[in-house]
Amino acid sequence: MSIKDNKALIRRYFEDAPFHLEICNEIFAPTVPWHALYRTKHPDFISSPQAEKAAYERHIKLWGGWSESIDEMIAEGDRVMVRWTFHGTQQGEYLGIPPPGKPLTFSGIYIFRVSDGKIAEVWNLWDQFGEWQQLGILPETAQLLKQISKV
Repeated sequence: MSIKDNKALIRRYFEDAPFHLEICNEIFAPTVPWHALYRTKHPDFISSPQAEKAAYERHIKLWGGWSESIDEMIAEGDRVMVRWTFHGTQQGEYLGIPPPGKPLTFSGIYIFRVSDGKIAEVWNLWDQFGEWQQLGILPETAQLLKQISKV
């Protein structure tokens, strides 16, 4: 596949698959290693088209009318890097936190490896710290700096 084709495939991941779950069968390889760089205990897991459909269904229940917008896309060879921004409003319990009903926005980076016209591997890193601050799990950065400066 060409770089243009690879970028079109990844665009489908962001723009079509969350709203048409059957597309997962077309865009994901049968097994997809995810390298979740934010996890320390179990950093990697294996996904599949069925698991991706289930993940989208969980996102829809949890975040309502959520979206991940593409801020930047760079491709070379079989890799496509996307800097993205998540927008959503928590609709269900998440990490033991009841829904606050306020909008949430955070950013991240995916690096996709494409093989035979399908997403074959993913590296994922996002601003989990910022997400948790907005959810009230962690204090805002200014509060943390004040606490640190007192030590």
